[in-house]
Amino acid sequence: MFKVVVSFLLLFVCLGLAACKVKDPNEDKPQQQKQDVIDAHESLLTGHASVSLTIVNDDLTPLSNIPLTIAEQQYTTDNDGQVFIDKLGYGNHAITIQQNGYFTKVGILVNHPNSTTTQIKLHAKPATSKSLVFGGDSMFGRRYLDPSLATMGTTIPNVSDALIRPATAAADSIAITKDIASLFKYADFASVNLESPITSNPAVVHPTKEFSFFSLPDSLQGLTEIGIDYVGLGNNHIYDYLQTGLEDTLLEISNTGLLYSGAGLDEFAAFSPITAQLDTFNLVLFAATTVTGKEHELTYVTDAMKGGAADLTNAEYVQETLEKIHPSNFVIAQIHGGEEYTYSPSRFIASHLIDLSTQNTDLLIAHHPHVAQGFAVYNNVPAILGLGNLVFDQARLDTLLGVTVMVELDSQTQTVQRAFAYPIFIEDYKPRFTTGFLSHYLLRRLAEFSDDNITLIPRDNYAEVYFKKAHATKRNHKVSVEVNSQTPILDLREYAPSHAAYLSAIEVTNGTLNELTFGRDLMIFGDFEDWDNDSDAFEISRWDHSSNSVLPCTENPHNGIQALCSTRDEFDNTPSIIPFRHTMSVMKLTDENFQPMLSKQFSLFGYIQSENGGKQESLLTYTTEVDDLAFSQHQVLISEGGDRAWQSFSHDFTLPSDEFTLDQKKQPPRGVKLQFRHYAPNKGEAMTRFDDIAMISWQKSVALQNSQWNTDKMHGYDFLKVSVNDTASLTLTFTSLD
Repeated sequence: MFKVVVSFLLLFVCLGLAACKVKDPNEDKPQQQKQDVIDAHESLLTGHASVSLTIVNDDLTPLSNIPLTIAEQQYTTDNDGQVFIDKLGYGNHAITIQQNGYFTKVGILVNHPNSTTTQIKLHAKPATSKSLVFGGDSMFGRRYLDPSLATMGTTIPNVSDALIRPATAAADSIAITKDIASLFKYADFASVNLESPITSNPAVVHPTKEFSFFSLPDSLQGLTEIGIDYVGLGNNHIYDYLQTGLEDTLLEISNTGLLYSGAGLDEFAAFSPITAQLDTFNLVLFAATTVTGKEHELTYVTDAMKGGAADLTNAEYVQETLEKIHPSNFVIAQIHGGEEYTYSPSRFIASHLIDLSTQNTDLLIAHHPHVAQGFAVYNNVPAILGLGNLVFDQARLDTLLGVTVMVELDSQTQTVQRAFAYPIFIEDYKPRFTTGFLSHYLLRRLAEFSDDNITLIPRDNYAEVYFKKAHATKRNHKVSVEVNSQTPILDLREYAPSHAAYLSAIEVTNGTLNELTFGRDLMIFGDFEDWDNDSDAFEISRWDHSSNSVLPCTENPHNGIQALCSTRDEFDNTPSIIPFRHTMSVMKLTDENFQPMLSKQFSLFGYIQSENGGKQESLLTYTTEVDDLAFSQHQVLISEGGDRAWQSFSHDFTLPSDEFTLDQKKQPPRGVKLQFRHYAPNKGEAMTRFDDIAMISWQKSVALQNSQWNTDKMHGYDFLKVSVNDTASLTLTFTSLD
């Protein structure tokens, strides 16, 4: 009787729906294709291969008797510098090599069916060298304690599904930072920007500040357990809980043994640097902020009447403080300021960095934008322009990639020799190391936004950074390409010899081009590959594939190990929905005169393949940069379905003018959200694969001279828009550094 009722109800619901079909409930749906995909993925997850790995030095000489940790197991190289691992599971495995005479090596051992790490190079560490590691913005509050919060109040959240629970805050915080622990633990000195008060009594919150948060005292173990020595407090959040919160913070930090500077209960204490002894010389650490909060009655910075952060805009006090430090010390100035979510320092911050470089400093570190920026040299003083986030609870797409930098310091000459930049992926608020495309995407962008004094050489999961120009050898790779009016977008990823290579030259060998424009992918996670070092193998990140009809598929990807598959059959009355979880925002760029350059021209681009596929379309929603307020929605047909081999698709669009705004904040259209929809086929079962999806922001016009263009500057552009009347032949030159 129940089955009859169900069938009747389905028929009744579908009477007004032309596409609605009803199937006999006694008949199983055909799902063989889907089961095959599931079986192939399960086979990959349970698969393994034997791995032979060689450890070499800078001269590529094998190193014997080197201890290393892989996937929490201990190994030692043999006389030939090799380690043999029998039946290592497929996936990405954390690797740590700590050996006297070499810089600690941390990273990822890749073990895939068609990609395996076979050699790892250790960089010599002279006896006089010290390693100083700097991490970005860090806190353990707000969404760590309650995922629903935008700001915090005067109570301590206790939420069952939170990453941090009050009763287990120490263990929870240690778990959050454990995947990056080895880089900090083996450094000679390690530092982060602690952007949070530390208190268990949040009784009084700043009354007019939009965003306030605190971290619990036990959460400091998330820093001490990984070897942090110093926390910078000169930032715009340290006074979120006013004087009592600051008093708690300084007490709790002191109780852990951590060093700090940049904030205090009075002006003198806030500006006072702290000294850390490193063998035969001293590090002196100064921290201050330009984000003063002077628009509020209660500012964030200290003055003659109250405590707070050191005020970097108090130029006279800053200069007096720094010039009192004995010149025999190595002085590190950490500053907090600039515009959030930007990719290079503002004119204001650049001027402060220049000033500080003339005031008895030896190394400059910048924080606050929450986006990793580049490197620079000011008056012979090396500068790290922005580290982005390390431990932070932001869901913005542009904040998910930070960088942690290990600086090599010669203790005799007290000069910076070079640095090692490690990309950090903050996945669901937890920091991870990364490799492959995700790592190289960030490293090429960092090189692009560094000044011309910098040489950045991408490696597997890090980069060597030299604070001098042209300090690398080049390898060129040339490719011939035919273009016509039907191929307006060149996917440079298809032609580059590696993710680390950049397009350095274009030559038109036949025909005439009307226009060339460089484009950058803002989505980053459209290749559906797993690039981090956590324990979840072959995960697909940043896409919602919780539906039973959407799943990772390892059979027949366009590139790499896997694509994203959608299954439908003729009895499905709704499409399969595949949303990208983040808003993709217009990049906040500036020109050489610090004037804003906001490109609103985009292309949705990617590759699709189907077997009896149903119709596929995308839904683009034009939104505000924050709050996801919608201006309009646009359905875009991608394919009518059927049987199709892998082919590219693209859709060009332009966001509306900033003249249009929403809500009282007058927010302009600066973002776009994306979801794919896969409809049922007319008959049978449908399978559609998506891969190498990109949201291209068209940013830079290319001016040809004598049919040629070239650059020595590494960059992060992976696409080229070509305008041609008929046909043209191009020679593309890609450059890799070593």
